[in-house]
Amino acid sequence: MKNRIRNILLPCLLVLGCAPIGPSSAPPRIRATHQPVGAHIAREKPASPELKRLGNGRYRLRKPWNVQLNGREWRLPKGYSTNGITAPAKIKNMLGDSVDRPETWAAVFHDWLFTQPGITRPQADKLFHELLLAYGVPAEKARLMYTSVSIYSFSKNLR
Repeated sequence: MKNRIRNILLPCLLVLGCAPIGPSSAPPRIRATHQPVGAHIAREKPASPELKRLGNGRYRLRKPWNVQLNGREWRLPKGYSTNGITAPAKIKNMLGDSVDRPETWAAVFHDWLFTQPGITRPQADKLFHELLLAYGVPAEKARLMYTSVSIYSFSKNLR
């Protein structure tokens, strides 16, 4: 009965918008680059990883990946492997499941955060959202993805 309620409740929350819209913090700070006088100041996006998609749909880092976000830096090791976006194949494709998509990069970072001591699921979810925004993912899509991972994290706590 508990699983049936969860299987009905989670999609309803997503579809009807009854779930939290996004974290309640300010948008991520991104380092500005120096531009010539008169040029618009551009914001530097975090570095993108070099990923390899494996035959089983998982991703592996080809090189170490440094993620700088909100004045903090994380270093993901070469060889780290994960499934990226956790969703059915059709949804993954709609969201942007590929080695060259920031949605996948943020998902890989999110999964790696779970392996780090002292990082809670809510903290990892918030950093996932902030990285999506830092990469320029539209705010509505970033909120949808954040809400989805937050609900998934919440459902893991119900077990």
